[in-house]
This record gives sequence, C-alpha cells and structure tokens, in this order.
Amino acid sequence: MEDVNKEMEHRRRIMGIYKKTMQDFDSKEDYDMYLEAVEDIVYKLTSNTDVADVEQQVQDYIRQEAALAGVAAGPAGGAPAYVPQAVATQVLQPAPLHPVQQDAEGRLLPVQPGATMDRQKWQLMAKASGWTQELATQRMLHDAFTTIFVF
Repeated sequence: MEDVNKEMEHRRRIMGIYKKTMQDFDSKEDYDMYLEAVEDIVYKLTSNTDVADVEQQVQDYIRQEAALAGVAAGPAGGAPAYVPQAVATQVLQPAPLHPVQQDAEGRLLPVQPGATMDRQKWQLMAKASGWTQELATQRMLHDAFTTIFVF
C-alpha cells in the first residue's frame, strides 16, 4: 500500500509539471513518446532509480518550458523580467498583470485612494484568477438547490 501511495505522489507531482496534450504535438507518435518519457520518469522516481538524474531532468524541463512561455524574458521597455518562483509542488506562479508598487525595503505600498479600474482591467483580473460566467452560474445553482434539501 505504501508503494501505491508513493507512486501516486510522484505521479501527481510529475503530471503537474508535464502538462502537454495531444494538440501540442505534430503526430500521435510524438505524443506517445512524450507520454512514455513521463511514465519512465514516474517509474524511476518510484523505484528509486537514478533519482538525482531524473530530478535534474525535471528541473531542466521546468526551466525550458518557462523560457518557451516567455516568463523570464523582459519586455522591450527594459523593465526587469519576472522570474517565477517554484513552490514545493513545483507549480510556477503566474506573471502579474502590472508592476507592484514597493518601497525601498520591498514592502507593498497602499493602493492610491480614488484610483479606479476600468472594465477591461477587471475582466483581465477575473480571467487571470480563473473566473468564468459558468462558475458564477454553477455556484448560484448549487446554492439554490442545497437550500431546498435542508432537513
């Protein structure tokens, strides 16, 4: 049972990193080779075979995907590049929508009173946080029907 839990932990972590789908590949054979490589990684981690090499391979893949996504490249204006921080689950933080105002010691400055946001900024924030209209509809239906069946 412990082996199954160990494999599930490794599989969950690796599948959170290797997220490509069939649409990301030119052919089914390429996609199958990708899936086979992912399964090899999970197997090696589970069986404690070449763990250091596999972890290095995973870290290289994370850096390569971040570079392809452009999160480490700075904009043309010369502003500093956003470098994502990897957390314990190996999930990269999303890039902020706009620069955050900080003082000299790195503390956040308060939002200016009277500052307004237009509709486009609100929509960008909602989309970046994962909000959709379907989410609001599902929540409304859930709340409505759970109140009916209260005993």
